[in-house]
Amino acid sequence: MLLVSGPALAGTMYKWVDQGGTIHYSSLPMPGATEVHIDSAPPVSDTVTNAARVVASAPDADGQPAEPFKYTSCALTKPANDETLPNAYSVSAAWRIEPALRPGDRVTLALDGALVPGVSATSTSHTIAQIDRGAHSLVVSIVDANGRGLCQSPALTFHVRQPSVLAPNRQPAPRPKPNAPRS
Repeated sequence: MLLVSGPALAGTMYKWVDQGGTIHYSSLPMPGATEVHIDSAPPVSDTVTNAARVVASAPDADGQPAEPFKYTSCALTKPANDETLPNAYSVSAAWRIEPALRPGDRVTLALDGALVPGVSATSTSHTIAQIDRGAHSLVVSIVDANGRGLCQSPALTFHVRQPSVLAPNRQPAPRPKPNAPRS
């Protein structure tokens, strides 16, 4: 509404004070009114864009325009994507973050969409204990002090194979030894 009404308010307005001392404005001339010229305000979207430009281009300590901080990389390095882990009951995850983690930012690790508890906020690896068999997805993220996401790795899938009651991977039964000839 402000975007539409801004240009409509531009032009000449009239100001007057009634007997009770209240100031009034109108687009119609009234007896005793004084003419007031009003410039149109810039559209709200331009004001917001210009404010964002000023913040983004505010100079740093060296007088250079400061760029907003951005992590260039956060990627899982272990396990490998689509890796199969036979007889695994725990999984070691490792990740790389570039540039180094800023103070106040923290690392989170999600296994199958749920945060993994016990991950150190500044670590570059973590062992997930008691992992179930099956396919799993893993994602590492960096969040700021307010919990706002700054960087997230692509989801990595790995597979855990464990013996089950139905298919325990038993060793084949030893074959009976042939009877040795008696002497």
